[in-house]
Amino acid sequence: MAQVKIKVRPKEIVQFPGICVHCGQPAPHAMTIRKRLSRVTRLIDVPVCPDCTAQLRRRSMEEERLHQLKYLVGGAAFLVTLFAVFIILPPGLATAVRLLAAVVVGGMVTAVIFAIFRRQISQTYLLPEKKAILHAARIENFSWRATTFAFENEEFKRRFVEMNESLLMEI
Repeated sequence: MAQVKIKVRPKEIVQFPGICVHCGQPAPHAMTIRKRLSRVTRLIDVPVCPDCTAQLRRRSMEEERLHQLKYLVGGAAFLVTLFAVFIILPPGLATAVRLLAAVVVGGMVTAVIFAIFRRQISQTYLLPEKKAILHAARIENFSWRATTFAFENEEFKRRFVEMNESLLMEI
């Protein structure tokens, strides 16, 4: 995996070659890569070809099953939490306040359950082709003034370096 560090601030546009980050074919589509450091998340779109885009949309049978199960478990947890919080809160509170608190807590519980399912799916049940495409480009690190990328495809890395030569920094 080859790393490249460039000067780029948040909200600035990063230039990428017009080829797929995975296979090197012409790339009219984009795949979002992300990196989270504490409370800040950096999102950057990298180019992918139609074939790789189709692979990214494919799901294994187990991935599809867990994806659907996520909604069932999340919905049930939301309803149980909603009723539990509504009942636990003192009846002296306004009904609207109790209901709002119950919805907020239920939403938070559901978000946690969705995150657990997403992590389990991405670590265990993705198709190998999909994993390879998703790992073709990563944000290794970023700060307010620079971002470090890692690319699997050497040709993509070479063209990226050529396009952003004036922004290159030492790693």
